[in-house]
Amino acid sequence: METFEQKLARLVKEKIAIVPYDPYWPEMFEQERRHLFSCLPKNLIKRVEHFGSTAVPGLSAKPIIDILVEVTSLFETRQRIVPILESQGYEYYWRPSFGDDLPPFYAWFIKRDKAGSRTH
Repeated sequence: METFEQKLARLVKEKIAIVPYDPYWPEMFEQERRHLFSCLPKNLIKRVEHFGSTAVPGLSAKPIIDILVEVTSLFETRQRIVPILESQGYEYYWRPSFGDDLPPFYAWFIKRDKAGSRTH
């Protein structure tokens, strides 16, 4: 099993291209937003937002939909949300916010398409 450090080393080596704006990006976000609301515990989810460069109409971006899921409890996220999303193929990372081992922490999930490219 890969360690966190090995996973992160693999991730930072992935090629990422900047592409012209795709008018389908907002719909991709909306589909994922609906999916997240349908499968995650409703009492833990406060809001789901599209952010980052794909959220800006007309802006070239890396074709990865950045989604922020605001939760009521990070502890409950690790206990209840992580198993749900991992069972659906999402990759999960528990990350410090500032590159060290100190809080605040956040849960980071990556979704890939069938070819293995990051989509969310």
